Amino acid sequence: MRYLRILCICIIQLFLSAVAFAQTQVTGHVADVRGEDIIGANVTVKGTSNGTITDIDGNFTINVDDKNGTLAVSFIGYKTKEVKIGEKARLQIVLEEDTETLDEVVVVGYGTQTKKSLTGAISDVKSDALTRSVSTTTAGALSGKIAGVSTRAVDARPGRGINLEIRNMGSPLFVIDGIPYGGMNSRDWLQASDVSGSDVFNALNIEDIESITVLKDASAAIYGLRASNGVVLVTTKKGKKNDKVSINVNGYYGWQNLTRFPKLANAGQYVRGLAEAAQNRGEDPSKLYSPEELAKWEAGTEPGYKSYDYYDMVMRKNVPQYHINANVTGGSEKTNYYLSVAHTGQDAMMRDFKYERTNLQLNIDTKITDRFTIGAQISGKYEKTEDVGLPGGDGYYSAILSMFKMQPIESPYANDNPEYINNVHENGYNPAAFSRDIAGYKDNLTRNANINAYAQYDFSFGLTAKATFSYNYTNSRFDGYQYAYQIYTYDKEKDTYNGTPAVGRWRSQIDRSVPARYMQLQLNYAKQIKNHNISAVLGYEASDYDWTKKTYGTEPSTDYLPLLQFDELNSFGDEWSYEARAGWIGRINYDFAHKYLVELLARYDGSYLYAANNRDRKSVV
Repeated sequence: MRYLRILCICIIQLFLSAVAFAQTQVTGHVADVRGEDIIGANVTVKGTSNGTITDIDGNFTINVDDKNGTLAVSFIGYKTKEVKIGEKARLQIVLEEDTETLDEVVVVGYGTQTKKSLTGAISDVKSDALTRSVSTTTAGALSGKIAGVSTRAVDARPGRGINLEIRNMGSPLFVIDGIPYGGMNSRDWLQASDVSGSDVFNALNIEDIESITVLKDASAAIYGLRASNGVVLVTTKKGKKNDKVSINVNGYYGWQNLTRFPKLANAGQYVRGLAEAAQNRGEDPSKLYSPEELAKWEAGTEPGYKSYDYYDMVMRKNVPQYHINANVTGGSEKTNYYLSVAHTGQDAMMRDFKYERTNLQLNIDTKITDRFTIGAQISGKYEKTEDVGLPGGDGYYSAILSMFKMQPIESPYANDNPEYINNVHENGYNPAAFSRDIAGYKDNLTRNANINAYAQYDFSFGLTAKATFSYNYTNSRFDGYQYAYQIYTYDKEKDTYNGTPAVGRWRSQIDRSVPARYMQLQLNYAKQIKNHNISAVLGYEASDYDWTKKTYGTEPSTDYLPLLQFDELNSFGDEWSYEARAGWIGRINYDFAHKYLVELLARYDGSYLYAANNRDRKSVV
């Protein structure tokens, strides 16, 4: 009987080993016909739910049960490709563009072209693909949807824009409805933005976007020096001629939860770790904690030996995020319009940290005559981020760091009394003070208004003349007030709580005002003679960006009066920066039967970046 039992165990082990090794790991790489890595392509085993997506380099790894199976690889704008797995160690998969989309018109630099006429590395994504995302930022909605575009989230704070890069070359130039947006792509020690094109891009209402086009390599050169990292072109929605009035209301309400987080040590594990560390140093661990004390800490049932879980104190579950959008669109024989209002809100995983944004968009075009058209895009934005006024510049970072800084053997409250915040080893990281009512606040408020106006005349022989003017004004304000809340030490013998201020009190306001102006005069010519297609663009543009910053700091005498008073003033700052550019743009396109294509680009720029006696530069591609 004993030998039979051993035999059965061996058979079971052999069977389990066979099952464990039945799966085969398949790796591969997905690219387009130009060799561009395709990020986020879907790779599934045909006929199953087993699947994965390609990473930032276009690579994938998937476990399959049958080497004779088939992988189905798909991505937006490309034909789905099926590949036999076989015995290859690594699969090289090339996706072809869907030829039905080649006649689609895409936005390029200073104009439009059909996909079959493109000569450069250009990718685009339409509104339907973007609105499926629940991201609060445009870059987040774009993640994984365009080959060669990578997105990196610096952190998970509400509303924070994701850094977008084209081929990992750095921040690109953002062009929205034909207007380039520059500025300082940076933040100060209080996490207040210095106002940049990236901020404008990420704060767009995703519902208002008609398409996003990404220009790479030489196709971006028409935008000059600022296009060295590529260009992102955004086109917002418009009404259609003779379209009935349409009213759309949509939105969502969801809950956020962390998918994973490092498990923190409890009091017993922490104390044992200290004792073992002392022993490893050659010291007597019983001088630090006796075996009896260690047992009490591990049990955690006696008074004074309680374990504190700071993850549960800081992080919340089922944190809300919501978005609502309403738009009206329509058109007549001469006028079309699009009006949209949206509101987005997102709370952080920690209490009292949140983000809210309201967007307004109005696009209108009117034909004055059959050949003369005028139009405007008017937009506004109100954006607010609320943080807790924790010590240091970045309250959100401090809240995350507190879970690792705090020791599980020390209570957040003196004598575990929630009326008294404990005087711990690092008071700036005690979650008991993580409240706007206790520690104060650090808020960032951004208000933006933008108007683009244009007039266009279409001549009968293929020439179009267009004049555009844009004015953008952004006001960004940081408003901070750090309270001098009390922390306490409990005197067990006297049964008293002895208080002292945790931190120094300060009050700060930082105002940034940024008017930006842009002007463009442009001529477009297009002519088709049998199989010969000729188009040309000639334009002149000028822009400036006028940035001012004023900083006020006081040391108030109370936590209750948020006014800045002159006799309490301890700091004042005034900064100014100015950018100005002007340039000529030229492009000629020729193709024969859409088979043989030639494109020439030229640009002549004057920029504030060049020396005062040599402001002009030219480039030809």
